Amino acid sequence: MLFGMLGVFLILQPCVAQHSSLDSLLLLVRGAQNDSSKVNRLNALGVEYLRIDSLPVAMAYSDSALALASEITYPKGKAYALKNKGLAEYYRGNYLEVFDYWTQSLELFESIRDTLGIANMASNLGVIYYDQGSHDNALNYYLQSLGMSEKLGDPTRITTALVNIGGVYSQMQDYEKALEYYQKVRPYLGALEDPVIESTYLMGIGEVYSLRGDHDEAIRYFREALDINRQSPDYAHNLTMIGKEEYSRGNLEVALEYLTRALETAKALNLPLDQVQTLLAIGDVYRGSNPRKSLNAYKEGEALALTMETNEELRDIYQGMSLAYRALGDYKSAYDYQNKFLGLKDLIFNIETDDKIRGLQFDFDLEKKQDEIGLLEKEAEITELRAKRQKYIMYGTAIALGLVFLLALAVVNRYRYIKKTNRIIEDEKNRSENLLLNILPEETAAELKRNGKVRAKKFNSVSVLFTDFKGFTYFSQNLSPEDLVRSVDFYFSRFDAITEKYGLEKIKTIGDAYMCAGGLPFPIPDHPQRMVRAAFEIAQVVREVKENPAQGIVPFDIRIGINTGTVVAGVVGTRKFAYDIWGDAVNVASRMETMSEPGKINISEYTYEFIKEEFECEFRGEVYVKNKGQMKMYFVTQHKKNQLEAPDYPPKKAI
Repeated sequence: MLFGMLGVFLILQPCVAQHSSLDSLLLLVRGAQNDSSKVNRLNALGVEYLRIDSLPVAMAYSDSALALASEITYPKGKAYALKNKGLAEYYRGNYLEVFDYWTQSLELFESIRDTLGIANMASNLGVIYYDQGSHDNALNYYLQSLGMSEKLGDPTRITTALVNIGGVYSQMQDYEKALEYYQKVRPYLGALEDPVIESTYLMGIGEVYSLRGDHDEAIRYFREALDINRQSPDYAHNLTMIGKEEYSRGNLEVALEYLTRALETAKALNLPLDQVQTLLAIGDVYRGSNPRKSLNAYKEGEALALTMETNEELRDIYQGMSLAYRALGDYKSAYDYQNKFLGLKDLIFNIETDDKIRGLQFDFDLEKKQDEIGLLEKEAEITELRAKRQKYIMYGTAIALGLVFLLALAVVNRYRYIKKTNRIIEDEKNRSENLLLNILPEETAAELKRNGKVRAKKFNSVSVLFTDFKGFTYFSQNLSPEDLVRSVDFYFSRFDAITEKYGLEKIKTIGDAYMCAGGLPFPIPDHPQRMVRAAFEIAQVVREVKENPAQGIVPFDIRIGINTGTVVAGVVGTRKFAYDIWGDAVNVASRMETMSEPGKINISEYTYEFIKEEFECEFRGEVYVKNKGQMKMYFVTQHKKNQLEAPDYPPKKAI
């Protein structure tokens, strides 16, 4: 848990006479003329109701401000109305709508060159991208916000951008860059006197030093933050971090004192995640001297972690329990929890394996880049040849009367040359088109070429599929990079052919995970059924390899998960484009995959409602899904006609 992030930037100054302020604004709005002043007052009412958590009323006034601003062509008022609507949806947890409103708001602020508005919305969009795990995009927005804030000379916004940038670099494990941006905050602290920013700054630096193994420096910053956090919910986390650093320095008794206070504080404030992290730390401290007490702490933490989506903490708890049972001589329990640890480890992104594949991918991307450079060089050569041709034509015209025969011969040669040159141009153009279409959907590629950018789009009904190889981490540690990539390429190439067959869109691969979607970029009415048919064929490919192993291909088990719902799709990046999708529907699909079993297709209740008439399904209970609550899950067992003969699907196109 890295501390160096500040959330959505909304300054809501405390109101001493809040109801009086509301009454005054309401009186001013009633009977006011439909002009920019009325738009501003409607927006102010929206903010006032946001202060008191009256979200429906806040949204209603923001809608009124938006309608009036559009009617009288007042872009600044429209931008603030969209910002306030996004804030209301942010507090509700509807991040797709937030993304839509704030993107529109930023575009309006940019169109009128409103520096303050641009800085605010760039920071807010950075938070949304950070929450979605898109660190590169988050960093771009935070840097944009920092630049605008420095132009304004606003210390609060400058320090907010700085700690957010430091937090992103910490997540990217670029600790030198993280410290560089954190240290830029210190000159502003005296004038600001803002405990939230000062605490975030101190805790962020402390955790960077902790990750680097400099425990003396880490504990110095954590203790400096402790007095600031004493009356805040971060106090428990602060105590835990000091306890862990003391443990790393060998001060076990001091570590337990801090961790005990942290656990008491977390329980008093009802902070379950802090309780889990503190219990894990207590278990680690006791494990060497008192394995029984260590197990008690781990088990209490496990019970809490199982009610939450805290896979990383649960993974570490299982590893600690395995070691504690081994110390007690209970090898059966140690073995059971070691298996649980390895199972969770397979679900969490493996950095070392990803680095190997990313290194090979880099080589591939570099080769493609060199091809692109070669293409540009050829285009430059063709341009130069065209210029020379024009000179030759001029020279030929000047001496035409004396060289009729040579001119005729030159015309023939020139015709051949032009034909050859045009063929080269056409071939290289087709090659560029194919390269772009290999990265982006056809419609998206066309929009990119036409406008130079791609606007994010919302799709109300999309089916998302995730797959994951069981035991991939174990095999990757014992295989050469060549064998590993050969196996992954074999499976993913077969999966690509299946997605193409059913008119689906491959989104991306991450390590051993494969992700595709149906119903975009063009809607298709039967995408849930297509996705399930494709899932059966993917499972069959993996099963065939296990039954009849191919030379040099590792046989795996595979888990498959499918969900249907609303997503936002768009292109991220400015150089190496990537088409991607975001939203709760994606998160639920990933959750369905993690809760699946080897060789089986696990679907959500939303997908089940679409396919239940065509496929036999087995209800398997409910699972807690973040932002969704309890959700039903089903295994798809077979087609109701006991066959999986799919119709011939046409190529992807608009319907």
